[in-house]
Amino acid sequence: MKNKTLLVAGVLFGTLHLNVPDGQAMSPGGRGGTSIVISSQPQFIDIPDQGFSVSIGSPYDIVSYDNRYYLYQNGSWYNSRDYRGPWQVTRESNLPERIRRHRIADIRRYRDTEYNRRGNNNQNQRNNNNNNRR
Repeated sequence: MKNKTLLVAGVLFGTLHLNVPDGQAMSPGGRGGTSIVISSQPQFIDIPDQGFSVSIGSPYDIVSYDNRYYLYQNGSWYNSRDYRGPWQVTRESNLPERIRRHRIADIRRYRDTEYNRRGNNNQNQRNNNNNNRR
């Protein structure tokens, strides 16, 4: 019985492929999974040193690279040609090497660092403009 159960689980989960219309997909785990719904186009910030862009102000970690989107959620990667989906589960080993070589924590740090750098530059420019008006 145990062997049959493992075989059924292997058949079911070994071929799991999510391709759900309307920008939604279920994470592996079925009923307990999390829906991916992106209702408006995310904003991205370019990370020049890494060669990809990362979403800002989005509830999801999305990397834009080579005309594709790669979304990370709950330990799983998904990819799509459109930010609305359909999203397909992607093994980490199948991510583009430029993304795969970074941990998600590092990608978030790159995004935050670049965002803060640009924000500080914009603030410094505003301060300089205000000082020039005085």
